[in-house]
Amino acid sequence: MISMKMKLLFLFFLCTRILLGQSEQGTVPKIIFDTDIGGDIDDLGALYALHVYADQQLCTIEAVMSSWSMKYHVEGIDAVNTYFGRPDIPIGAHEGEVFAKEEYTWFLGENYKSDLTHAASMNTTDLYRKLLSEAKDQSMTIVVTGRLNNIYTLFKSQADQFSPLNGMDLVAKKVDRFYIMGGIYTEELKKEANFKYGGPGVSKYVVDNCPRPMIFNGGEIGSSKFGYGTGIRINEWQEEHILKAGYGYFFRKPPEWTGLQPSDTIAPWSIWDIITVQVAVTGANDYFDVVEEGYNKVAEDGSNRWHTEPDKEHTYLVAKMNPKTYADTVIEPLLMTEALFQQ
Repeated sequence: MISMKMKLLFLFFLCTRILLGQSEQGTVPKIIFDTDIGGDIDDLGALYALHVYADQQLCTIEAVMSSWSMKYHVEGIDAVNTYFGRPDIPIGAHEGEVFAKEEYTWFLGENYKSDLTHAASMNTTDLYRKLLSEAKDQSMTIVVTGRLNNIYTLFKSQADQFSPLNGMDLVAKKVDRFYIMGGIYTEELKKEANFKYGGPGVSKYVVDNCPRPMIFNGGEIGSSKFGYGTGIRINEWQEEHILKAGYGYFFRKPPEWTGLQPSDTIAPWSIWDIITVQVAVTGANDYFDVVEEGYNKVAEDGSNRWHTEPDKEHTYLVAKMNPKTYADTVIEPLLMTEALFQQ
């Protein structure tokens, strides 16, 4: 828990920066976070890390978009936003049929303060179009850590009450760049889930037609199989801590696809989505090399391969720092930082 003294010191520091004209308004990334939170647990870690960065004035969170077809994901997202003292962040609801499955997002919505529901939320396309139409040119950063369905429908959207531009032109005008957790960039893996499960042609269409730069983080960067597992220190949080509550529920009632046995102990887990947030906010730095030459070729079924030519505005991450060192010294501290203005 952050003490009142620390909060006052932070406010003094922030006010001093503003008075000196050093506010980072307009220079820090304005992020729309598009997530399939509710399936895998690293989406929760990614949203938590994004809020920690926002507490540190390293980014702003303009909206969170749900790309998963579950009814309670909006409540779970709103519970995390509210926990960090940001209850008014807009949330885009998944379009189409939704299912009332009791995943960890349901648990968070039931046990933490939340007042936004799926039914009361704008759909993702309308919210995207509203936010982008109001934004300055090339000012928005979109971070996608799930399927690309929301981006697909945005690209396909037409002029409406928010903007006379179609979706592709609106993105070209208003978005700075995309950070995408998706695809594979080594022969050791065959196909990655986010690209695969978007539906026939969805990932291909988005990647082929995106009018802004795309930075890809593949299935290799973040997988516990490649040494990136972290999260065991979440066990140190008190039971009521929202991160421990979400991770704890996931490990007590693990989805069948994980192959895990129910456990009261949080074990090290992959961090694909958290890495994507980290790179979007603070950059690759000494952590990753970035391959800039070539392009990402995606097939109808979501499989992909990197081709060295022709050169497009596509890049992907390659490991540079030792995976365990990175997980322990870069990601774990984010997960062990408490909300600054916790509600």
